[in-house]
Amino acid sequence: MTENKRKIIRTLLIVLVAFVVIKIIMSFKLDNSINKLSKATKLVNAKTVILSNNKIKVPVYGKLKSVDEIDIVSEVSGIFMGKSFKSGIKFEIGDTLGYVKFSEIENNLNSQKSNLLNQVALLVSEIKFDYPESYNVWLNFLNKIEFNKVLPKLPIIKDSKFRNYLSGQNFYQAYFTTKATEERLSKHIIISPFNGVLNSVSVKSGTNIMVGQKIGKLENPKKLEFESSTNIKNTLMLKKNQIVKIKSDEIEGIWEGKVSRINTSIDPSSQNMSVFINLSGENLFSGMYVYGNIYSGNNNESYLINRSLLNEDKVFLIEENKLIARTIEIIQINEEDVIVKGLKNGDQLLAEPIKGSFSGMTVRVNTKK
Repeated sequence: MTENKRKIIRTLLIVLVAFVVIKIIMSFKLDNSINKLSKATKLVNAKTVILSNNKIKVPVYGKLKSVDEIDIVSEVSGIFMGKSFKSGIKFEIGDTLGYVKFSEIENNLNSQKSNLLNQVALLVSEIKFDYPESYNVWLNFLNKIEFNKVLPKLPIIKDSKFRNYLSGQNFYQAYFTTKATEERLSKHIIISPFNGVLNSVSVKSGTNIMVGQKIGKLENPKKLEFESSTNIKNTLMLKKNQIVKIKSDEIEGIWEGKVSRINTSIDPSSQNMSVFINLSGENLFSGMYVYGNIYSGNNNESYLINRSLLNEDKVFLIEENKLIARTIEIIQINEEDVIVKGLKNGDQLLAEPIKGSFSGMTVRVNTKK
C-alpha cells in the first residue's frame, strides 16, 4: 500500500470519527420546543357574594377637651389676691376666684353712690308734688340704692317732659358716672362663670399683674367634647344628636356621646369636614385620646368589600374564567372597607387587587384555600 493511500484512509477515518462525535453531541441537545413561549393564565382568589344587612358607621377619633373652657385674663393692673387661686382647685359658679386690690376705686364708687342717693332723695320729694303718678316708682328706686349692691335699673320713663326734667337735674349724668365706676370695680373681681377646675395658673397671691396678662385657665371637667375629621360622603350622612360609642386604649369601658355640631366647611389640605362629639362620664379627662363610631342606620342587601378592590366605582367579577368590570353604588367608605350595592348573591368577586387587570382578562380561580 502506497503512502498516498494510507494518508487518504487516515483522512477518511478522521472525518468519520468526527462525524460520529458530532452526532453523539447533537443527540444531547434539548428539544427546541421547550423554549417556545406559552401564554400564562393568572391564578387568582375569588369569593362568593352573600348580601347582608350592614351597619353604617362613621369612625371618629380625637382628643377630649372641656366644652366650658376660658382663659382667665386680667382686665386691670394691680396686686392680685387669691389664696385659693391654684391649679386643681374646684370652684362653683359665682365663686370669687381672686381679685385685684380695689380699695381706692371702691371708695370712689361709694362716694358717687352717696351723691346719687342725695340727688334721688331730692328728686323724689319734688316728684311727689309735680309728678305724683311716678312717685311710688322712684321711691322704690331710691330704696334699692345700696352701697354693697349694684345699682338698680332705671325705671321706664314714657313721659318725655319728665325725662327732660330729670336730665335738667343732671340725674342721668350722675347715674351713668356711678354705673361706669361700678363696671370698673367689677373688673377687679374675678368670678367663676361656671362650675370648673383651675389649671395653668401662672401667678401667686400678692403678685403684681398687668392688663391683658393671662393668669390661668378655668375648665369644666364634667362636660367634654372632641373634634374629628371625616370625609365628605360620611359627614353628609350625619345629623345632630346621633349616638356615638366611644372607647379609649388607656381605660376600659364604652361611653356614649352625641353629635353636638357639624362643620360643613371643607379643610383644603385634607378635603375633610369636622364633626364635634359631646360626652361625659367617669374616668374621662381633658387631653385623653378617644375613638369610636357614629351609627347612622343599616343598609339592607349590601356587601362589605376591602377598599383595595375598588377601582373608582367598579369592582371585578369572574365569569367563565374572565374578569368582568361591574359598576357598583358606593354606600360608605371607611378606612379599610367599603359598603357597596349593585352585586347579586352568588356573584364571584375577585378577592385580591391585580396590577394591570382589565375587563376580559383570562384568569384561573384558585380552588385550594
